[in-house]
Amino acid sequence: MVDELPEIFKSQLSEDILFNVKTDLDTQGMLAAQWLAITHGDVTLWQEKAEPIKRIGIEEIKEARAVSNIGSGMLVVETTTNGPIVIARYTSTLSTAMSYAAKLITALAQGEQLPVATKGDIPRYCSTCHSPMKEGTKTCEFCLSKKYAALRMLGYLKPYKFKGILALGLLILSTIVELIPPFLTKIIVDDVLQPQQPGTLFVIIIAAWALTLLVMSSMQALRGYIGVAISSKLMGDIRKDVYQSLMKLSLAYFDRRQTSQFISRVNSDAESMRQFMTDGVIYIAGHLLRFLFILVIIFSMNWKLTLLALVPIPLLVFLSISIWPKVGRRLYQQWRAIFRLNMQVGDTLQGIRVIKAFGQEKSELVRYNNANEEVVHHDMRSEKMWQLFFPAFGLLTSLGAVLIWYLGGYQVLSNELQLGVLLAFVAYLGMLFGPIQWLSQMISWTSRAMTASHRIFEIMDTPADVADHPDAVKVPNIKGDVVLQQVTYGYEKHYPVLKDINLEVKAGEMIGLVGHSGAGKSTFINLLCRFYDVDEGVITIDGVPIRDIEQTELRRQIGVVLQETFLFDGTIAENIAYSKPDATPEDIMRAAKIANAHDFIVRLPDGYDTRVGERGHKLSGGEKQRVAIARAIIHDPKILILDEATASVDTETERQIQEALANLVKGRTTFAIAHRLSTLRNADRLVVLDRGKMVELGTHEELLEKEDGVYRKLVDAQMEMSKIKGVGS
Repeated sequence: MVDELPEIFKSQLSEDILFNVKTDLDTQGMLAAQWLAITHGDVTLWQEKAEPIKRIGIEEIKEARAVSNIGSGMLVVETTTNGPIVIARYTSTLSTAMSYAAKLITALAQGEQLPVATKGDIPRYCSTCHSPMKEGTKTCEFCLSKKYAALRMLGYLKPYKFKGILALGLLILSTIVELIPPFLTKIIVDDVLQPQQPGTLFVIIIAAWALTLLVMSSMQALRGYIGVAISSKLMGDIRKDVYQSLMKLSLAYFDRRQTSQFISRVNSDAESMRQFMTDGVIYIAGHLLRFLFILVIIFSMNWKLTLLALVPIPLLVFLSISIWPKVGRRLYQQWRAIFRLNMQVGDTLQGIRVIKAFGQEKSELVRYNNANEEVVHHDMRSEKMWQLFFPAFGLLTSLGAVLIWYLGGYQVLSNELQLGVLLAFVAYLGMLFGPIQWLSQMISWTSRAMTASHRIFEIMDTPADVADHPDAVKVPNIKGDVVLQQVTYGYEKHYPVLKDINLEVKAGEMIGLVGHSGAGKSTFINLLCRFYDVDEGVITIDGVPIRDIEQTELRRQIGVVLQETFLFDGTIAENIAYSKPDATPEDIMRAAKIANAHDFIVRLPDGYDTRVGERGHKLSGGEKQRVAIARAIIHDPKILILDEATASVDTETERQIQEALANLVKGRTTFAIAHRLSTLRNADRLVVLDRGKMVELGTHEELLEKEDGVYRKLVDAQMEMSKIKGVGS
């Protein structure tokens, strides 16, 4: 049990609770609290009301699974009568707990031994608001300490403290100078115009007024210049730290997140923090200083009027304090809606070819409109709150001004107060209430900055799933002996993709990995590269566990050609030399020739200086694959990994590349996956994977002799398919 189930729900259960969890989305994917409970007989879901909104008997369930989406997921049960049913939805913070819940339900439904929950299966909840906390974070995003966030943000100002002190000094001076004109108004009215003094004093005061405005404008301009110098560098520092943090994170962190949210955090969230630390802090500090200075001045002028002027302030403070929590919640909901909309746009644009191919423009428009309506809904909720808040502030401050005019005007008419004093007092009062009227704006500004800082600091504080051991060693010259001992791994812990793999590979040996789609071939090589860490067992290179080898050192000696070829938006030469920036043109050309890429490159208008475009879209699939192979060749690795390295080339080109690779793999430990099994016949041994298990191991000829073997069936099926294609052509 991970969070105490409310008594009103617990009383409806006739059996002991095996597992329960508080979710954070409703069944429509909207932010809401629901409670899920699992007993020996039922799976039950509640939301607010006493009656359960869903209850399914264990006897009706065949199995359950936790389906992960981008940023969220859903718990689905396969029933015997109604097919698949979505039991609950949740954000990614609960992915681990829901994976365990799915495994528990499946075990109950199939009469298997119940799984034991580990520490990682139990989500952490905030002790204050009971919201689930993201794995690896120390603070609740809903109860994030404003003081902690503000101090951490202001820490970015340390390198610029001298400029900051200068800007603060100018702020104090400009605030003092700004308070001089109302006092000069008092002198003009009471000491010049009414007694009709000679014009010299009048000219002097007007000149002093003009000089005051000039000095104030000059200081504001200088302060603004310093502020620009600080804010621009500050923005760069924040973006650099966010990007550096992203580079340290493991692949698992990015698997369930869309790139659009990181672009938003690097840019818009960093900008919100910068605005708070430069413009916001100066704005708040300036108005606070002005408030204190004015309070002293008007109190010395007329203490009775001052006390009357301060009457609305407690109400304004109470109103601000009461609205602050609502502001934070609504801004977070607004951000979540915009986040979903951005994901929708990013997903659509990346899959635009598929959308066009299947004529699904209208359905995508419906999806977009639904997400857009949610954004509009939350925007309206936020703006309606401000439209009520602003007039309330204005009314209170205006009533204070009316009272001052009434009482002060009465005193002027009674000759108890000079007119110049009243005019100066009213002017100071306007300057006093001006910042107070904008208190709501400052609340909004600060809330947005705090929300943005949480998202930024979440990235910075997230520990890498695959991190270097404190005592990690360098292995400068590996031989290439690779051993896998009882290796088990699953992208979701309760659903292993590879199970109990044992394999010894000698240096220089070529291993072919074969099996049906989803058998675990790509996962196998991902573990060799240590893109992920094994859940159980160990992988060693030259007898050293790869967890004990520095990752940069490990990957420096592993060359990879992945199934999904990616080229950067640069020249062909830059892409080939990506792993070896100091490579000479001769080195680049030699690698291209080995990869059979030189001929097509020199036919291009700009040869090796041809820009390939975003993701290499200016090249064909086969051309991109050959450039990627050249990139691996120039890396000169001790261990070579080819994941469908010839998948995007025609038969003739594949033959030429295979000839080149035959020379390349000599003396190197090679792991190769190929969609055409015939290309692996020269491998020293073939590893046959089936549903995550290594079911066969041997040479091409040895495995063909097993008539009922998995490999023999794969070869026969592929040969049959080739015959069908031949007949069809």
